[in-house]
Parts: sequence; C-alpha cells; structure tokens
Amino acid sequence: MSQQYPPQPQQPGYGEPQQPGSNGLATTALVLGIIAVIVSFIPVLNVVVWPLAILGIIFGAIGLSKAGKVRKGKGAGITGLVTSAVAIIMFFAMNALFFSAVDKASKELDKSYDSATVGDGKSKTGGAKESEVMKDFKVTKCDVVTGDLGIKEMAIHVDYANHGDRRYSYLVEGEVLADGKKVNDFMSTAENLAPGQKFTDKDAGALVNADEIKDAKKLECKTIKASRTDF
Repeated sequence: MSQQYPPQPQQPGYGEPQQPGSNGLATTALVLGIIAVIVSFIPVLNVVVWPLAILGIIFGAIGLSKAGKVRKGKGAGITGLVTSAVAIIMFFAMNALFFSAVDKASKELDKSYDSATVGDGKSKTGGAKESEVMKDFKVTKCDVVTGDLGIKEMAIHVDYANHGDRRYSYLVEGEVLADGKKVNDFMSTAENLAPGQKFTDKDAGALVNADEIKDAKKLECKTIKASRTDF
C-alpha cells in the first residue's frame, strides 16, 4: 500500500503566474497630467497648472519606479510625466500669446486716442498729437446772456472742425474765470464727427451758475484739457 503525502504549499514563481499589484500613484499622475494640459489652454487662469503639473511629475516618477516591482502602471506613469511637462510648456506659450495680444490691442488703442493738457497743466502728450487736437476746436463765446423768460445764463460755445482723416469724438474740459478767479468748470463734447465736418456745442456752459458771475468785469473760458478718440 502506497504512502500518502500531505499536499505541499505552492511556492511563488511556480505554477500559476503571480498577479500584478496596484499602482495608484501612476494613475493619479496620469489624471493630474491630463487635467493640467486642459487647463493650460486658459490664459491667466492656467496658473493652477503649476501645482497640478508638479504633483503629476512627482507621482509619475514614483509610480514609474514602482512599476518595475508591481508590474503595473508603467504606461500611466510615463504619460503622467509627459502630460505634466507639456502642461508647463503650454502655460508659458498661452500666456505669452495672450499678453502679446493685450499689448498689441493697448498700442492700437493708444494710436486712436490723442490728448493734450494746456494752460497751467503740467503734462502734455507729444507735440504732433497736441497740435492736431488743439486745431480741431475753439471756444468762440464766453459770456453771460439773457435767456428765455429773462433769466441770466452762462453761454459757452465751442466750435469744432474735424481736420483729420477719420471720424473723431471730442472732449474739451476747462475753467470759467471771473476777474481772474476760477468760479467753475465747463465741459464740451462733440460726437462722431466725419472728416471735414463742423459742429458748434452751445451747451458747454450748462454747469455754470450765471448769478455768481453776472457782475464780473472780465470773463474767461480757459481750456485745460482736450482729447479725441477715433472710430
């Protein structure tokens, strides 16, 4: 009668192949890298790429080193590293394009806006622009007149003539002086004048109380600042 032997425990490496372990860090790196790449296309807001990409690189490197032991996650680890690096590159590229476009738009806006500070103002924009703005308008009346129903009112008329080659809107700011003393400000506008078009603003004195200056011996309407914007 043959002798029976108890079954022997199966040793690792023999019989059925060993199942691969998990590699959650490699998977996490893959997810972080993909999210970082997507977010990197949004200028300014893509600053969040940095923590995502840095964590993606760290987890990807650890997951890749672990992949050799657990036989799982090598592809995810490599992809996580690559996508995280691409996200950082895209961060710089998209922000460079965005700020370049903003700078270009700002320069175009500056070209379309001319201004001049005159009189006692301390600052002036370049001579050519200043002379171009100033030659397009003139204060032609500065006086206290009798309006409807015999009411005294301040009459300030500003004549405009667009000498440019495109449409402009104008803004003129100034002061009303009575016997050399400032009593109030005035403002005049002209909207969307075509090249060669003329316009007279008769409402510039609306802010001035004529009763305060009706007895003045000398009235002056002094321009302080003028600007124009094209279309």
